[in-house]
Amino acid sequence: MSKARVGEIEIDYEVRGAGPPLIMITGFRRSRVIWGEAFLAPLARHFTLVLPDNRGTGHSDKPAAGYSIEAFADDAAGLLEALEIGKAHAFGVSMGGMIVQRLATRHPEKVRGLAIGCSQAGGDSVVPAEKEIWQLLQLLPNEEMDAREVARRQEAAYYTEPFRAAQRELIDEQFRLVNDNPTPDFAVKGHLQAIEDFDGTAALEEIAAPTLVISGDSDRLIVPENSRFMAGRIPGAKLCVLEDAAHFFWVEKPEQAAQALIEFFAKLAE
Repeated sequence: MSKARVGEIEIDYEVRGAGPPLIMITGFRRSRVIWGEAFLAPLARHFTLVLPDNRGTGHSDKPAAGYSIEAFADDAAGLLEALEIGKAHAFGVSMGGMIVQRLATRHPEKVRGLAIGCSQAGGDSVVPAEKEIWQLLQLLPNEEMDAREVARRQEAAYYTEPFRAAQRELIDEQFRLVNDNPTPDFAVKGHLQAIEDFDGTAALEEIAAPTLVISGDSDRLIVPENSRFMAGRIPGAKLCVLEDAAHFFWVEKPEQAAQALIEFFAKLAE
């Protein structure tokens, strides 16, 4: 593990691979353990991966307050600065997709190419999930339901049914990794509030970095219409919809997701 002082907090991160730098930002309450080796390995053959734990997660500091999409974006820019990286490609999923939107507009000098995965622009532009799916996201362990049961219920928001049936061992291993160092409840609530407060719709047209928008066609949490909306508003953006993939598309389709990023970012070097 490595740590960098960014503002008033320390961000824990990992660097691996070789090639142009690519910072990868995770989503709601997840640390970098969620990426998985099947997705990271092909990317590391083409890029120097910068893999931070967002504030409140993993081994990064977990402040009592200060959770906003803007703060997360500033953390990412500060980490790149601490690592003496001038410009990097940026990829974020879910809440991380909101973070990289803000990174691209608040710190455009830091972003070479942008990829927004399974995310949304916030505000009135959001095409909402089914009510039952959004309610699953807000579940927390209590006296009647432990962390394992919460995670089992939330799987419906993250994976397709066939994947859940076929990859029980992989999903259980992800649960173990995440809960070896769980995000505390106050940080979970901070992340949720950051998501609810975010409205980047007006800023989409300000994104100058070449942009790829990615979604799974079976995403029930942040439905694909949100990706289509963003791709239509960001100047020159490309849209990639992966078949038979839900919210955690990089877990269900790691090779296809990695290849989409590799091909898109490679074209920016031509």
